[in-house]
Amino acid sequence: MNQFAVSTPLSVSEAGNKRSRRAGAKWTRSGCLTCKKRRKRCDEAKPSCRNCVRLGFTCEGYGSMWAEPLDPSAQVFQSTMAPKRRRLSASSLSVCSPISQESPRSAPSVSRASSCVSSALNSGSSEAHSPVTRIGGFNETEDATSDPVHVKDLCVASPKPRGHISHLSTLETHYLQYHMEQGSKLLANLESDENPLRSLIIPRAFSSPLLMKALCAVSAVHLANRSQNSLDAQAAAANYYIRTMTGLRSALTQLPHKTFPDESILAVALLCKYEIVRGSVNQWAVHLDALEKLVISRGGFASFDKETAEFIWGLFLYAHSVAKITNRRQLTPIPGAENLSLTKLDSYIGYTEEIIKICARIADLPLLGHDPIALGLEIHTIDMSLRDWTHTATHYTVPRGTTEATLLRLRMVAECFRDAAYIYLHSSLNRMSQDLATQCLPSSWPDLITISKYEALERCLERIKSFPLDQHCEYSALTFPLFITGCESQEPEARNLVIESLTKLEVNFGIGNVKRAKELLKILWHGAQMHWLDVLERLKWGLILA
Repeated sequence: MNQFAVSTPLSVSEAGNKRSRRAGAKWTRSGCLTCKKRRKRCDEAKPSCRNCVRLGFTCEGYGSMWAEPLDPSAQVFQSTMAPKRRRLSASSLSVCSPISQESPRSAPSVSRASSCVSSALNSGSSEAHSPVTRIGGFNETEDATSDPVHVKDLCVASPKPRGHISHLSTLETHYLQYHMEQGSKLLANLESDENPLRSLIIPRAFSSPLLMKALCAVSAVHLANRSQNSLDAQAAAANYYIRTMTGLRSALTQLPHKTFPDESILAVALLCKYEIVRGSVNQWAVHLDALEKLVISRGGFASFDKETAEFIWGLFLYAHSVAKITNRRQLTPIPGAENLSLTKLDSYIGYTEEIIKICARIADLPLLGHDPIALGLEIHTIDMSLRDWTHTATHYTVPRGTTEATLLRLRMVAECFRDAAYIYLHSSLNRMSQDLATQCLPSSWPDLITISKYEALERCLERIKSFPLDQHCEYSALTFPLFITGCESQEPEARNLVIESLTKLEVNFGIGNVKRAKELLKILWHGAQMHWLDVLERLKWGLILA
């Protein structure tokens, strides 16, 4: 059991409350409100769906399932003390209740979150949370905050859904709404009617208390990043995170790994996302490794249905390949991965699938430092692959609801990734040329690459200038191109553009790793006369640019 550095869900009481869902029924964002609440497939006929008419239900139409739309700029949380022993009516709009319903005691304060997570992971990993690191005036800690905000004091005023979701608390309902209306649109690199953060995760979360907790953790930490009054959301995020970890650990001890349910594995995938959104520089790797081990223990991707397999594979390939850029991580082959081809544009990868695989190969170039022939051939192969790449090389099915403007943004992002891959290739070889242990790299290695570093920098910066970098979620994938461009740029104008662009991403999408990338660039530009990979090693950061 200790080989899995995860904590895992599904308590006995939660398992008893788990609701069954008819096989084959697919929840869609565009279905009618009645079918959504019944968790049934909707034929989406207008003005009333035929399913409702046939069964005698009142079709509530196709508007938002929420009686009141969520205003993300509103202060939806209030840190006020709830009156003791007070019963509130079900129709009350402002409900005060502890987040934790599994224990009569209050949930841990945020200042204790790290120690709780560390304890939960202690038997599975020696590295439970990131250490506080100080360098160049910047601090990094895994604590959400040092203020003692107690979850039992949380009150949430959230719009109520049409109808009653009986098995969800008011706070869970709020974070589910935020995920549906805001988070799911900003936490994927492609928004469409088939966004799996809604179409796959939400229906399964309705029947899995564990997955619902993981979803709420991601939703809360994302809201905290985008809210000025974020302490309460941070406390809720830490609480849901710890409860998800506890449930995962319980499930790992009670269930054989080969029967580990899909919903629990999806919860681990969401914990990876949680850490990336929070801006972790260590803990994301624990969850990513656990996800890999759990999929392998299940027998590979063939043990999942197609939709689940594609979602997990897309997230895993994207996170693992991008992680290799800043971390020396080896990708363990997962059974069935070689036979799994993405048939539609993935919500994380888009058109960049082949390019991020090439970046992972660039990360492995130092492994060939002892063999000049193999190194030269690999550099040539990488260069040819980047030179000949086009977004039409692989045919993908375009998800329903994807506009031509969306596809244009995806192509622009992929072109930026190709420029960034060239910059990364030059940067990696330059570092190798300065390493005395690398004796086989020829002095003429820049001639082996079709595009110079300067040309790649100019092309990437020009593309960035030509797009507004607004709240279209396709732009959220630009963290890596902007980061590597900033690392290798010397001109103040270029550096200012990079920081301004990263700030737009940070504000528009609320993903914490963008803030970490900015911190590293500022350290690099203000006195750290070393390669950016050496700075990362000095900081002991496992930065991920996904």
